[in-house]
Amino acid sequence: MSAGTITLTNGSAIVGGSGTSFATELAAGDFIVSTVGGVPYTLPVKSVESNAQLTLVSSFTGPTQSGAAWSAVPRVALNMVTAALVAQSAEALRGLNYDKQNWQSIFSGNGNITITLPDGTTWTGPAWNSITTSLAGKAAKGANNDITSLSGLSTALSVAQGGTGSTTASGARTNLGLGDSSTRNVGTVLGTVAAGDDSRFDSINGKTGGVISGQVKAGGASPASTPPAGTVTNAELIGSRFRSGVYNGIDFSLYAQVVQGTGTFGYLQLAFGGTPAYWSFRQDGVAQGVAWSPTCDERLKDIDGPISEPLEKMRLIRGQTWKWKSTGSFGIGFTAQEVQKVFPEAVSKGLNVTLSDGSVVEGVLSPDTYGVAAALHHEAILALIDEVNELKRMLSVEMKGS
Repeated sequence: MSAGTITLTNGSAIVGGSGTSFATELAAGDFIVSTVGGVPYTLPVKSVESNAQLTLVSSFTGPTQSGAAWSAVPRVALNMVTAALVAQSAEALRGLNYDKQNWQSIFSGNGNITITLPDGTTWTGPAWNSITTSLAGKAAKGANNDITSLSGLSTALSVAQGGTGSTTASGARTNLGLGDSSTRNVGTVLGTVAAGDDSRFDSINGKTGGVISGQVKAGGASPASTPPAGTVTNAELIGSRFRSGVYNGIDFSLYAQVVQGTGTFGYLQLAFGGTPAYWSFRQDGVAQGVAWSPTCDERLKDIDGPISEPLEKMRLIRGQTWKWKSTGSFGIGFTAQEVQKVFPEAVSKGLNVTLSDGSVVEGVLSPDTYGVAAALHHEAILALIDEVNELKRMLSVEMKGS
């Protein structure tokens, strides 16, 4: 703050001072900055008549205020700030022009093309026309009805390749770990029991006849008979799977259910030597339950470096609120489409989702909002801190020079 106080009068270009040194601190073309009614005003100086009076370029439009604190700002300081903003804007426009050129090459080029990346490096690869040409006539996604046979295979497909690793039924069962018996589902229980005549399975709980209508327990703690509170109301069990056992003397169990009530809902119950933990999953992809902790140890990663141009990227991703179409419940955060424009690798494509009106949303997109928000916000704050510190340094230099 500069010495003394000033009086600003609505509709007047004359500024009076008390205890001020206008003639020493200001010259024509400089600026005074003062806050009136909570609103900051930056006012250009036309002339300085004395230490206690000066004239503005135009009349003051704010409310009349006396005894206001003020600061003298040399014209050079504001010019430097403006020049810095112009340089940053030009750099951003240059990057946008590169992006346009790159996309033009990708979509309209032929063969291999070379594009310039934001860090100045280049990448060479096939254009879109080349990719579509090379995929023409190849096996399509889905039923693959264009594949009518496999010929020329001298070796059976391995288990890892989606086969059995054998050309005989017995060899296939051995490779798949089925022993001497095939498997089938029993009722609503998704566990497996021996099919056909197998003397090793002669009873369940001492019974040799009848219909299995409840759960089959393989050992360990039994699962809960109803879903956790709050997951879904008036639920009807559609399907379930239960696995349990003992590890190092500790009982463990994993129980999965799909239920139908106010909406299709699935949940997992995991018990490992203690109170079970629950995770619930809605059909539209919303999950809830105990917290997940992402693995962030840099020893497991090949680090590419900090996010470039974080402030520009921040403007491309908006924080939004919404109502879920399936439930009408409140939601807040990012949308996958906006995240995909800036960080395409942070968005994954999932299964199709059928809405309550019968329409189908194909390939639901899921962004890594935790990673994007944490990393982008952090780098943007650091960039703002750097800009503020640089402006402070420039203003300090100019103040000392005046």
